[in-house]
This record gives sequence, structure tokens and C-alpha cells, in this order.
Amino acid sequence: MPEAVEEQIIESMASKHPNIFGDARILSHKQISVRVRREDLINAALYLRDSLGFTHPISAGGIDWLKENRMEVIYYLLNPENRVLLMLRIDLPRDHPRLSSMTGVWEAFNFHEREAREMFGIEFEGHPNPVNLLLPPDWRGGFPLRKDFKGEGVRT
Repeated sequence: MPEAVEEQIIESMASKHPNIFGDARILSHKQISVRVRREDLINAALYLRDSLGFTHPISAGGIDWLKENRMEVIYYLLNPENRVLLMLRIDLPRDHPRLSSMTGVWEAFNFHEREAREMFGIEFEGHPNPVNLLLPPDWRGGFPLRKDFKGEGVRT
């Protein structure tokens, strides 16, 4: 029986870049999850786009793992030829969450990163326009999607 496309993708990542791609697993039919360290994010993204055909950025967002004292950013990428969806996961320290902006690889992540910045406090280094997307410019109430958010709102 021929190898499933998901297995081929994971095998390619592991054989070509064993030090970049970490935990990779098949979640379901045509869905893969893979972890990378934040310092390897751009190299991983370029390989996924240029060598494995993940040319269509779908979405991105943050997760606050309060009890584990970490944040996570997930980028959702689609290979339009084989219709495989890949979730690219990056763990960050909760006290200073920052990583390189993916806008240089996929410009479409511009708005997603801006939203994660204002809702979770994740800094995207090199982002071309790090201004609020949803909250008012004078917002001083913290990060609304963090689990310890108290709901202070805008202070005048």
C-alpha cells in the first residue's frame, strides 16, 4: 500500500531538516500538526512553502496556557494541490512572548499577528504595521484573551 501523503510530508520534514521540525503528527485525514522552536520558525516556513507546497495561509492565532506558564502561536497552512492542512505550532514563554513575524513569508498573516499581539501580548518582531486592529488606540486594559485578564477596559 502506498504511503499516505501526510506520512510523506512528515518523512520529508524529518529527513531534510531533522533539527528544525520537532513533534510532528497526523491528527486526522489530511491534517498534520508540527512544532518548531521560535528561532527556527522562518526557516521552517520557507521549507514548507517552497519545498512542500504549503502556499496558502489560512489563519493564525494564539493560545494562553496559563497553568503551564507559556503561550502558543499556531499558523494554519494549506497545500492546495493535495489539500493537506498543516498546523505549525510555536511555544513561547508567557512572561515575554515574542517571535519573528511571518509577514515576510506570507503577507496574509499581517492581520492575524496584529490580532494576536493586541489580544495576547505576543510581539511579532519585524511586523510591518504593529498597530491595534480591534481595540481602540487608547486601550490600556491589558490583553483580553489572556486567561488572567480582569476586564479593566479603557482607562481615561
